[in-house]
Amino acid sequence: MTYILSNSKNDTAIDIESLTILKNTARDTQLSAGLVIPWGAAIQEYGSDSYTVSSGVITLPSGYYYLVKCAVGAVTTAISSATISYQFYNTGTSSYVGRRGWLAWQEYPKLDGGDEYAIALIDASSSSVTLDVRMLTVNTTGIYMDSLDAQAYLAGYTRCEIYKWS
Repeated sequence: MTYILSNSKNDTAIDIESLTILKNTARDTQLSAGLVIPWGAAIQEYGSDSYTVSSGVITLPSGYYYLVKCAVGAVTTAISSATISYQFYNTGTSSYVGRRGWLAWQEYPKLDGGDEYAIALIDASSSSVTLDVRMLTVNTTGIYMDSLDAQAYLAGYTRCEIYKWS
């Protein structure tokens, strides 16, 4: 059991300052290894932060710690088992960070599937950090991100969640 002090700003075990969700801007994009997800419109769920995003690269300002999570919503009509993986990439250090996420389709007609988030803890306490999310593997052609022709909304669409605390 987690005890939360009565004077905390919110009801989480970590007293977050903000929660921002970035949405994908490229619907019906065919996925391929190396693709950087293009983030765009932000939804402010808690707090009042905004982040600079350019060509899919997110800048996390210094002075804070961040938990970032990414889920990809995609569709395929491939009959074989289709899988993709993706991970956060620190563009400043040219290295992958955190745990990679997976998306797998396991039953016909394989319209939507889901498995696990890409997730990373980021220490930007002394300097800002720049991140993007890259597709690592795509094992078949014909997998489309946030397709308008299918039920991608059932998977919640492609999104990046940014939790900030000091």
